[in-house]
Amino acid sequence: MKTALVVAAISIAATGLSFAADMPLKAPPPPVAPVMTWTGFYIGLNAGGAWDNNHSVDTVGRPVSSSLGGGIGPGSYAANSAAAATGSTFFGNNGRFIGGGQIGYNWQVGRGVAGFEADIDGFGQRSRTSILNNTVGPFQFFGNGEVINSTITNTRTLDYLGTVRGRLGFLAAPSFLLYATGGVAYGGVRTSTTVTQTNNDCVVFPGVCLAPAAASFGSASTTRFGWTAGVGGEWMFAPNWSAKAEYLYYDLGSISSNSTLSTGGGTFAAGGAAVVNVQSTAKFNGSIARVGINYHFGGPVVARY
Repeated sequence: MKTALVVAAISIAATGLSFAADMPLKAPPPPVAPVMTWTGFYIGLNAGGAWDNNHSVDTVGRPVSSSLGGGIGPGSYAANSAAAATGSTFFGNNGRFIGGGQIGYNWQVGRGVAGFEADIDGFGQRSRTSILNNTVGPFQFFGNGEVINSTITNTRTLDYLGTVRGRLGFLAAPSFLLYATGGVAYGGVRTSTTVTQTNNDCVVFPGVCLAPAAASFGSASTTRFGWTAGVGGEWMFAPNWSAKAEYLYYDLGSISSNSTLSTGGGTFAAGGAAVVNVQSTAKFNGSIARVGINYHFGGPVVARY
């Protein structure tokens, strides 16, 4: 009896194994494919060039008071001195190297991407100087044709430029973003003006001149706020890494510096004086073209099936 039971058990087991071997095997699940997303924080570096759109500093002299040559009216020494202290110095459109960093966040909805970005760049070329030589005359004083020579020296400086911008774009391809951007711009700006004047008659006729020489200096520095707008493109060339190129226009408005030009003490008019207020205005606006690289903390998202 025991032998029969053992034989029956072995027969049943063998039949089960044979049935299991005949069953089809279930295929393994397909590999999970990553889906690219632009959503998430990113940080990066940029470098490029900047160009001024405004190329001049405007200086205006206004007569305030005078005890020389008929007060401050037209034809007076003060009016001629103010005219000689008036003019525009031109800097030209010199390009400058810029470099800095940015941080931002993106939201992707379908093929649309919206977000914000903040950046700050330093400028490789700092102060720029321009000089204007201006001559007014002859100013007739007791038959002498007095000529006023004036040299106006201006500097203008943009130390750094930062922006806080919104970005709105669409995906021309899953890895390529085209966008428009705009927002607030801010920067550290400085300007200064030096005016030096000489009276030509003091050289030719040293005994009968009104004012031999005069000089003034004024400066201003501040952080200016304005606006910026531009366009760009960004390419996700590897997981978590992208490269971008963009153009921005910025406008920080203008700042003015003031100084007082006081002339007098000539041998013919000892104790006399002509006072001129000198105001210079520098505008800070321009264009930026730059490239950059970003690291994205979001990374690819795993698709679910």
